[in-house]
Amino acid sequence: MKTLLVIDDDQNIRKIIKVQLHKTELRILEAENQKTAFDLLGQEEIHVILCDIKMKDTNGFIILKEIKDKYPSLPVIMLTGFIDKKVAERAEELGSFAFITKPVRREKLLESINSALESC
Repeated sequence: MKTLLVIDDDQNIRKIIKVQLHKTELRILEAENQKTAFDLLGQEEIHVILCDIKMKDTNGFIILKEIKDKYPSLPVIMLTGFIDKKVAERAEELGSFAFITKPVRREKLLESINSALESC
């Protein structure tokens, strides 16, 4: 079973993602902040990460950069509520695997996660 780590400070978004993925064979872990995310990365075998860009205490680019520094082959899919070419370009520059806008469509989410898992 593959493990997905969802990093988002919004509990409702994490819940929506879990509901959208409940019939998949993914094990889903949740982190509401950077510390929890890296604690889980140190304790669990994570296969793909879904990370929000805009969070209260940090931003997803900081988390993405640190993940890519420590786990360069781990695919990270970035989430945002804003459609912005510069944001997407920045995510790509930092090594994100994909970029998804909210509200998250189940089909796009599954397509991105499956592609990320196949790339490993």
